[in-house]
Amino acid sequence: MLTDERHDVIRGLLLSDGRVVANELAARFGVSEDTVRRDLRELAKAGYCRRVHGGALAPAPVALPISARVEKDADAKTRLAAEAVKLLQPRHTVFIDAGSTNYAIARAIPRNMELTVITNAPAIAAALADHEHVTIIMLGGIYNGELGSVGGNTTVEAVEAIYADLVFLGTCAIDLTFGVSALDAVEAEVKRAMVMQSRALVVAATADKLGLAAPFRVARPEALTHLVVEGDADPDLLADFATQGTTVHHAR
Repeated sequence: MLTDERHDVIRGLLLSDGRVVANELAARFGVSEDTVRRDLRELAKAGYCRRVHGGALAPAPVALPISARVEKDADAKTRLAAEAVKLLQPRHTVFIDAGSTNYAIARAIPRNMELTVITNAPAIAAALADHEHVTIIMLGGIYNGELGSVGGNTTVEAVEAIYADLVFLGTCAIDLTFGVSALDAVEAEVKRAMVMQSRALVVAATADKLGLAAPFRVARPEALTHLVVEGDADPDLLADFATQGTTVHHAR
């Protein structure tokens, strides 16, 4: 098989599966692993993949401004939010991280539920402002308008002074091997702190975020306590997450 033909096959696998494994490609193509690694280096240089130990992952997604993310897949996020809030119990202390799906979760919190919510996102605080039974703790820090959140050392230090029952974590990428990841290093640091300071980690994600990896790891896959997904998410991928101990919830 010619180099260009191998590259076409690899790009197709990255598009369909989100990942490739070097030794599997070598066996498939009948070439050495060194040849496959060279193929992956060339594809990574061209922006078609991101190399990791043993293979490669699909390129990291591009971050959209928060205003655009709120409108994107709004119906799906509403369904995910309705399922995610079932994990809440009265008088829980909860981190709600920045993100458009988490914004939908904040809006879906039952009006009669008493909670303490800690957030790094002004939009989420505003969404809960008229909720009579929610105590809002707004974290300080340096505001990033594109992400719609605050970050930096001040934010991390504030998070480390709190312990929560669970965290609703926003993410652009969830991968079975790499885990939960983020595009921005400062954002990832705050997210990691929230995970460390929470009894349970919850991620509600649209299908386009599954099988992807962004540059900065937030949590390993085995740290994911609950994964809330759409009904059409890849069942094989979800089964693998469940094998690692994650409870998978399907939005209706």
